[in-house]
Amino acid sequence: MDRIDEHWYTPDGALNIEKNYARLNEAPYDIENVFLGNEGWPGDREGRALLAFLCHYHISGRKIPCMEQMINELPRRGNEYMFFGDVPEKGTANEQQLSGHSWYLRGLADYVKTFDDPTALRALKSTFEHLYLPALPLYDDYPLQRSSVGGDVDGNICGSGHGWALSTDVGCAFMCVDGVAHYYAVTEDPHAHMFLEKVIDVFLNADMVARGFQTHTSLTCLRGMLSFYKTTGSEKYLREVMREFARYQQYGMTLTYKNFNWFGRKDSWTEPCAVVDSLLLATELYRITGEDRYRILARRIWANGLQFCQRDNGGAGTDVCVTPEDPVLKNRGYEAYKCCTMRYAEGLRCYHENKDIFKYEPFAPVIVEKDGRRYSDDRLIVRVNGEIRPIFSCNTVPKEKLGELRLEVLF
Repeated sequence: MDRIDEHWYTPDGALNIEKNYARLNEAPYDIENVFLGNEGWPGDREGRALLAFLCHYHISGRKIPCMEQMINELPRRGNEYMFFGDVPEKGTANEQQLSGHSWYLRGLADYVKTFDDPTALRALKSTFEHLYLPALPLYDDYPLQRSSVGGDVDGNICGSGHGWALSTDVGCAFMCVDGVAHYYAVTEDPHAHMFLEKVIDVFLNADMVARGFQTHTSLTCLRGMLSFYKTTGSEKYLREVMREFARYQQYGMTLTYKNFNWFGRKDSWTEPCAVVDSLLLATELYRITGEDRYRILARRIWANGLQFCQRDNGGAGTDVCVTPEDPVLKNRGYEAYKCCTMRYAEGLRCYHENKDIFKYEPFAPVIVEKDGRRYSDDRLIVRVNGEIRPIFSCNTVPKEKLGELRLEVLF
């Protein structure tokens, strides 16, 4: 492939934002397609899309047309309770439905806070009352003995037990801590407080690392816990988030500050959704604690993880997991349009609202850390086409060349 020209590239957040904004103005993020959903994950595409539209509104004040159209369409697009998929029979729950609708709660809660919209508020309350609250007793017997083997990028139902329909995205029943925490922050519903206390307790006792949970669902749950801490002021949740996030960094993070899709599965792939979650956690923990280790981590996730996974069309895609045994970074999937392209917008909002953290010196000297990795102002030094240089964004690499791109992490 041709030599890449730009040298000592510094992350250009404005370019990331504009490319992602343009992508989200196209199909399948239009009103004709957004309610088609993601197969097997009711509420997932709908919720992620609404949240992504809101993120860009908060960044620039621009409204992607589908955002308001979605809210207007909710009464006729959802079921009788204004959520998606079947209404679960008593004593049953589908963890992929609970997981998908967490993004729906997030989007609705943000829409209510931003626009004080009565339709969004009605859908928000109805979804919690008729989907989540009936599922609460089932968490007492959530099945933990499962394997992620056979799971793919999208995840699928792989079994059942104790009333649960179970996913290859192990632990995704706990993703809803995020959505319910934002619901609680808006409504102060005491039933949501009760729900969060119980589900968080089950999650912490399960041991996400030992059980091979999906890293994305684990990080999303931790973000929900952090939101619950900010609403309640209960220090125990902050302590637990810090402890579990440290375990993620030890057992779930690749050499390029991305994620293994599951704990214990270095043979899997990275997922930008999870990388966004890790950026949000690092940034929030820095703002809350003032500890510089979180500032450095946030900068490294942004420069090395979230830059490389944006594609030239503005979407976000998966990559291979870089380890000491296999230090070569390359593309695995061009674009995960069903999830990661939308979640990338929340990472962009984090960048936009914390620009003071994400400033890089183009010609910073190279330093070598204890593990041997080399950095220029928190940007990993890599070898590509015989050239030694800092890592760069894939949004500068044409799609037809991306498959040939190989970056060796030097350490």
